[in-house]
Amino acid sequence: MKKINFNDLVSKDKVPYIIGGVLAGALGLWVIGKVTGPLFSPYIKDACRSYLGEDSARSARQNQPVIVEMTRIKRGKITRRIDTVGQLRANNEVTLRSEMAGRINEIKFNEGEHIDKDAVLIQFEDADLRAELEAARAELTLRDADHQRLTQLREKRIESIKKYDEAKAAFEAAKARVDKAQAALDKATIKAPFEGTIGLIDIDPGAFVQAAQDLVKLVDNTPIYADFKVPEKYLHDISVGQLAEIKVDAFPDQKFVATVEAIDSSVDGQSHSIALRATIPNDDGRLRSGLYANVSLIIGEKPDALLIPESALIRDGNKEMVYVVHEGKAHPINVLTGTRENGMVEVLTNLKEDLNVVTAGQIKLVPGRAVMTQGPKPEDALKALASGLEKAKKEAQKTTSDDKTKTDQKPVDKETSQDEKSSGAKASGAKDKKEVTSSEDKTKTDNKKEEK
Repeated sequence: MKKINFNDLVSKDKVPYIIGGVLAGALGLWVIGKVTGPLFSPYIKDACRSYLGEDSARSARQNQPVIVEMTRIKRGKITRRIDTVGQLRANNEVTLRSEMAGRINEIKFNEGEHIDKDAVLIQFEDADLRAELEAARAELTLRDADHQRLTQLREKRIESIKKYDEAKAAFEAAKARVDKAQAALDKATIKAPFEGTIGLIDIDPGAFVQAAQDLVKLVDNTPIYADFKVPEKYLHDISVGQLAEIKVDAFPDQKFVATVEAIDSSVDGQSHSIALRATIPNDDGRLRSGLYANVSLIIGEKPDALLIPESALIRDGNKEMVYVVHEGKAHPINVLTGTRENGMVEVLTNLKEDLNVVTAGQIKLVPGRAVMTQGPKPEDALKALASGLEKAKKEAQKTTSDDKTKTDQKPVDKETSQDEKSSGAKASGAKDKKEVTSSEDKTKTDNKKEEK
């Protein structure tokens, strides 16, 4: 049987390309192993479970480190706060009501506008009231004249004291009727009791309203107050003048600074809390009465607090714990926490500075389990792999180009050139490549003998 020759299958001018491809593939596999080995080794191990006994597989799985993220415990400054909720309350707020039954003659404001103190807001029809006032004033004038005349006669001892007293009483009664008529007339005009912003009104001119009927609301929101409560255990930490940060849903990206103005004189026995009131300047009038408020009362600063990320905490009912990493293994530790600020938590017990705590991956942990930090991300591994393959491709192309240039510069017989080209591509190779060249020469000699 005729021996299969390597040269019969592949022409010598393609050998450099094949070698380049082999080198590129080898380099790519090497890059994959280096970059993704730590990342995917757990999955490779799991794939081998079918070749192991169940006990061996379980043992290998238990001894396999869990990939987690961890951070070092450090000390830093933290602001001691009491976080609670409250509600905004206006500086002055009143619902104006009618003091009399009557028909509205005129509404003298625009809804939502700023109103000065004593500005006329609503005018009732008052013709009858004015007439009553004029009649009362006329009677008062008459009674005043009688009173003056009898006073003079009494001084001359002409009239009796009885008539004088009757005239004086009639004068006083007439004066009272004038005051009453004036008061009734005043009720027909509703004025602003303070400066503020007027609300909406649902009544039109010409409408008849009853006494004590709600008409419109007037609010003064400059300044505005935040009313809130804190647990009674903080009673010794709070004082007038402390600052509080206020956030409302209407302006989620802004904090408003408030100053504690008053503390209630007693503790609520049912909620075991104490009420506070803080003042917000609100010069621009954006905050409105009734808004729900998130309050963060600042009660002090701690410059050397022991801090961990909030993500390191695990809650179990009323208890909190963290996983501490020591000598490559995770150990659960119960802790007592304090102030929270910007994603960091103050730890009060059982931990010390420079220990490592797990911040991600705790769900996979059991006490004493071996852990390792997070390996490279898959996207980073793919980028490194692509970069390695591209580099290998360029090197292979460069090698092929150099070999071709050298061959073109040496004019020789085609067959001899192919032999040299093949020999040159393998000259720096190992012993097995020399044996392939020798085999090719021997085959050529046998072919020549057969031709003769």
